[in-house]
Amino acid sequence: MKFDLDGLTVYFPYERIYLEQYQYMRSLKQTLDAGGHCLLEMPTGTGKTVCLLSLITSYQHAHPNTGKLVYCTRTVPEMNSVMEELGTVLAYRSEELRKEREAMAVISSSAVVGDAMDIESAAGSQLVDNPNNNFNGSNNDAITNGNGDANGSNNEQQHQNRQPRKRKRIYGPKKSQPQNQLGPISHNNGAGGSGVLALCLSSRRNMCVHERVMRESDREAVDAACRSMTAPWALERARKARHNSGQGEGDGGNTASNNGNIETCPYFDGFQSAGEATSMPSGVYNLDELKKWGKSKSWCPYYLTRQAINHASVLVFNYQYMLDPKVAKMVSKELESESIIVFDEAHNIDSVCIEALSVTIHERHLEQATRSLGRLSSEVSRIKASDATRLQAEYQNLVNGLVDQGLLDAPPNEVGLASNILGTDILNEAVPGNIRRAEHFIAFMKKIVEHLKARLRTVAGPRGGVISETPLAFLHRMITTTSLEAKPLKFAYSRLSSLLRTLQVPNLDDYNALTDVADFASLVSTYSEGSPKFAIILEPNGS
Repeated sequence: MKFDLDGLTVYFPYERIYLEQYQYMRSLKQTLDAGGHCLLEMPTGTGKTVCLLSLITSYQHAHPNTGKLVYCTRTVPEMNSVMEELGTVLAYRSEELRKEREAMAVISSSAVVGDAMDIESAAGSQLVDNPNNNFNGSNNDAITNGNGDANGSNNEQQHQNRQPRKRKRIYGPKKSQPQNQLGPISHNNGAGGSGVLALCLSSRRNMCVHERVMRESDREAVDAACRSMTAPWALERARKARHNSGQGEGDGGNTASNNGNIETCPYFDGFQSAGEATSMPSGVYNLDELKKWGKSKSWCPYYLTRQAINHASVLVFNYQYMLDPKVAKMVSKELESESIIVFDEAHNIDSVCIEALSVTIHERHLEQATRSLGRLSSEVSRIKASDATRLQAEYQNLVNGLVDQGLLDAPPNEVGLASNILGTDILNEAVPGNIRRAEHFIAFMKKIVEHLKARLRTVAGPRGGVISETPLAFLHRMITTTSLEAKPLKFAYSRLSSLLRTLQVPNLDDYNALTDVADFASLVSTYSEGSPKFAIILEPNGS
């Protein structure tokens, strides 16, 4: 049904609407008009999703300057459910707009026919009433002095002339058959009747179409396999291998190759080769449709969607893409301020935020971090012997500053190197001199790991127990015990990310424990001042 809501035409894809749904949409419209925030609650099963999508997409259609609709969900099944409902809403609106266009065309055609009939009638009237008309005498006599038969036949002729003409029937185009509601939509001026582009975004595991990578069992393995084929250093090695083997830039290198066993992803290569041509047509794309369309073009669906979100009218993704600083910096940072953000099941927001900015470190993590530092030390020694210029270039970048050199902006294919620290709290200055050298930074991190091991041993002893400290108190004790300075701690995570890129580590998941330690150190030192924003909790169970 289509109805007016305080001056807004709302396209609601069902024949009936509950009073609660109408009130819900009215409250939502009032919030959009005011440009503020609202908290709306409806019982489960009362159709709040279709209310949200119908009202907001109708509002976007009526106000073209409105920003994107960003719909945040918890799980992938919920995401797909929202996309299906959105497809229904936009398909209904498209059909209604088509009917409106046809009705306007019929009205316009009827007006043209009506004007022609009026002109013809006026001409006939002038012919009968004009006294200067030259009728011949026989006809005049037949009308005024003729016998009854002649008069009757003439009256019958006049009666026939007075019969109204039948209006021409104007046939519009036949009603279109039901069209697919998901995927690319080209009929009826595109999705929603106005060329809407609606996308959903998820992790590599849910969007990858590479046959070998799809066979990996878990998310970490998929990320590692993807990174090994799409990281800048991997692409550079493949390019050099093709050059050495005599192949051109466009030859080979699209799969497991003979170029020194360097494998690249054919879909990522195709995406990069297409360049500016990698645009998406109007449509409603759930994960399956994104994979299907990307595979048909030989383009990576994951990176294609990451690029296309700037052109989309509707985005649907997980909470973390909006709330987790690690992901939000690369996905949501370019969203316009006028965007409409919807958190479905909003009672989960607090737990998601806590999880996004929390770091949990166990004793086994610290042992893994120690082993990781040993591997990094060996790798640094190897690089110094074989390619010392690489480490020297990194050192110069660190002197010039993290932000200026783009070292804090992880490449789009290296999400695992992003930091938890909010962008406004990052220092835009040179990295402290005592951690610029790779070997010095490794020694710095070893001190942090050993201090955390010692702290966990104290709470696990007979006199131990749960301890809660403020970041300032924890930081003061760390500095006093280890003789470390507070400022370098703020750069721990970014410095580690820079080193891992310089060493061209293919599997970052092998260093998860060490990155957790560096992240913890950066968070403690960054948010130690002012009112306490965090709490450090030490428990005797080793965490």
